[in-house]
Amino acid sequence: MQLPEPGEQPLVRCGAIGTNLYGPGTAGGPVEALNTRDPERVLTLYQAYVAAGARALVTNTYAANSLCLSEHELTGECAVINRAGVQIARDAAGVDCAVWGCVGPLSLGFRADDYPAEDLVRIYSEQCEYLSAADALVLETFVDLREARAALQAARATGLPVILQVGRLTAGAARHERLRRLVEEAEACGAVALGANCQHPAETQRTLRELAQLTSLPLAAAPNAGNAQIIRGAVTYEFGPGEFAEVAGRLIGLGAAVIGGCCGTTPDHVRAMAAAVAPMRVPPRPPIAARSISVGPEPPTTPPAPNRVRDVITADRPLISVEIRADRKRSLAEIVEGARTVAAAGVDLFDVPDNPAASVGRDACVVAAAVQDATGVPAIPHVSVTHSNVLRLHSGLIGAWDLGLRGLLALTGDSPSMGPFGDIAKRATDLRSSVELLRLVASLRDGELLNGDALGDPPDFCAGCVTRGGPPQLRWLQRKVAAGAEFVFTQPIFAIEALRALATDLAGLPLRALIGVLPITSQRMAESLSSGRVPGIDVPPCVLDELARLPGRDAQRRRGLDRAVELARVAFHECRGLYLIMPFGPSCYTDAAEIVSAVRD
Repeated sequence: MQLPEPGEQPLVRCGAIGTNLYGPGTAGGPVEALNTRDPERVLTLYQAYVAAGARALVTNTYAANSLCLSEHELTGECAVINRAGVQIARDAAGVDCAVWGCVGPLSLGFRADDYPAEDLVRIYSEQCEYLSAADALVLETFVDLREARAALQAARATGLPVILQVGRLTAGAARHERLRRLVEEAEACGAVALGANCQHPAETQRTLRELAQLTSLPLAAAPNAGNAQIIRGAVTYEFGPGEFAEVAGRLIGLGAAVIGGCCGTTPDHVRAMAAAVAPMRVPPRPPIAARSISVGPEPPTTPPAPNRVRDVITADRPLISVEIRADRKRSLAEIVEGARTVAAAGVDLFDVPDNPAASVGRDACVVAAAVQDATGVPAIPHVSVTHSNVLRLHSGLIGAWDLGLRGLLALTGDSPSMGPFGDIAKRATDLRSSVELLRLVASLRDGELLNGDALGDPPDFCAGCVTRGGPPQLRWLQRKVAAGAEFVFTQPIFAIEALRALATDLAGLPLRALIGVLPITSQRMAESLSSGRVPGIDVPPCVLDELARLPGRDAQRRRGLDRAVELARVAFHECRGLYLIMPFGPSCYTDAAEIVSAVRD
């Protein structure tokens, strides 16, 4: 494939595909599926781009790899979607346009550690092979080095020309270093061009300036039509066709040989752009300087600040943590007063659940901070990934640190379908598990956000996790330890032998274990828990039988509290760690204090 050289007319490629196709027919599914479900709609868009002056069409296959398609149960359609994407573009292109097979990143985030290099190459190789009838392959929006390396290797194996375009990058020296390494990866794999896409026009200009200093390969640019804006529920972009055409002219002046558009651009943008750049020529490029970045002196190292939660977790003594529910039916003042009652009995930690059973409660971090401030006992919030996207998780964790919280319990969380908002609330999938959340906590500790941006005052949380025991769960727990978990709370155990067996299983792991105990204070509660509605809780039949034989609620409650004391004493004295889940009912705080006092005595 011959790209324009200095002195020749720039090549105009098409604009956005996904933002033009997204809408009716795509709800709940990827736009790439339209290649087979509504090919005429895709063809019409391409024909409009050709009529507007585009001479290279990028296929509607950005996320048509087996991993991304599996999230929509479309793994089996990977081949047909990609091949149809090439054919539709070919039908619109005729003899005047090139067809570039589009490959996007997997965007694994904190899942990346779960995929070895050979798995990444396999996923990309599969898609690249299905796109091999294209004239070239364009790898778009890449930032992660491991993914870029795997995609470049897979694309090169097809024998097609390969273009690598980078996406949104971080700031500072880290940005330049990452860009430099991406350039090296692309050149090592024989890429024919480098560029940027899916960036704001201002950032695209900056990236092209940096690329011009790092490589002599032709440059390509496909910026967004500015930032997306939501006005009365509709998504719009800040740059109209005329403004975008001016941007295209500036990018040609910076050395772009290929010019196109990404999110928010339309055939009208391409038409205005093609007219504006028609009289322009690709300018000559000055020789590139040595690829180096200035490295300043190492910043002075400072000892980590004291962490009260970590001090408790690592203490050589038995520990008690009591769960204080962030109850929406009680005022915050009532919750704090109840926590004072429990604290007086002698607890080492408080922990506060985050929307358990997918029901609405008070904010766990706010309640934990209030309880900690009032009682002087360190408090840790539970943090669930199913209820918050990655933006909210970042901000929430930074805010928790600002509130004085120094620990957290990382959870995947309950599915929203379990709770009363099941028909309204949707599960967040930016992070998919507690392992990924633990990796986020570790990244924040190192002063970096998920995208590599720097963070002032990095939070150094003492992070924990949960387990319910059994070989599969213990293997999963080992992954949590590798991700940074320092302690573990177990799901509630209702039999002493099961409690001891679980403690033995956990004894060989390098983290502090607190065994869960939940008082079952009524036959109705026992039946509800044994129904399987709450995952991970297993109530032995003997507990059900015993409560069924007792006359009346008072007798059942008394027996439930006594049984909880028996279990809690074993967890505390033999296993050296008790996680007491507060009893339910109006006397929950005094009941919890009674159990703690009995254990201490």
